Amino acid sequence: MEKAVLLKAYKKFELTKGRSPYSVFEFTEELEVEESEFYTHFSSLQQLKKVFLRQLVDNTLKALNEDENYASFSAREKLLALYFTLFEHLKLERSYLLHKYNSSDPRVLREFKDDWKDFFLQLNARVEQILMEARNEEEVVNRPYISDHYAKGFYLLFTYVYKVWLNDESDDFETTDAAIEKSVNLAFDLLGKGPLDAMLDFGKFALKTKVF
Repeated sequence: MEKAVLLKAYKKFELTKGRSPYSVFEFTEELEVEESEFYTHFSSLQQLKKVFLRQLVDNTLKALNEDENYASFSAREKLLALYFTLFEHLKLERSYLLHKYNSSDPRVLREFKDDWKDFFLQLNARVEQILMEARNEEEVVNRPYISDHYAKGFYLLFTYVYKVWLNDESDDFETTDAAIEKSVNLAFDLLGKGPLDAMLDFGKFALKTKVF
C-alpha cells in the first residue's frame, strides 16, 4: 500500500468516524491490511499526521518553483504568492482541516501546536529566505534587535489568515484573499523604510551636530 493511499485512508477514517484511530492496529484492521504495511511508511499515527501537513508546504513550494515567473518577483510579491498558493492547497483539504483543527478546545490547541511544528519550520524557512532577499533589495530595513524576529511576525500572520479562512463563507474565499493581501502588504509597509526611520536618522544626525 502506497503512502498516499494511507494518508487518504486516514483522513477518511477521521471524517467518517469523527475521531482518530485508537491505534495503528485499529486503523490497519479497518483497511484490511497488515500493520507491517503501515510501518513501511510511518512510525506512528502522529508521524502520519505530521507528514500530511508537511506535504501541504511541499506541494506549495513545488508549485512556486515550477512557476517560471516566480524568480523575477519582488520579495513582497513572492510572499503574497507563497500565501495565496498555500491557501489554495489548504482548500483541497478543507473538510479535514475544519474537522481536525477548528476548535478552541485545549486538546485541539495542543494537537495543533504539536502536529503543525514541522509545517511551520518549513514555512518559516521559505519566509526567512524571502526576507533575506528583501533586506538585500532594501525592501525591508535592518533594525537592531528587531530584524532577527521579523519571521516570527509572519507566523502570527499565518495564524491570523488561517482563522479567517476557517470561518470564511464568502464566494471563492474572497475574504481570505483580502486578508492575505492586506496583512502581507501591511507587514512590508511596516518593515520597510518609513517615517520612524527618518526620525531616528534625524535624531542621530542632530546629536552629532551638538546643537541641542
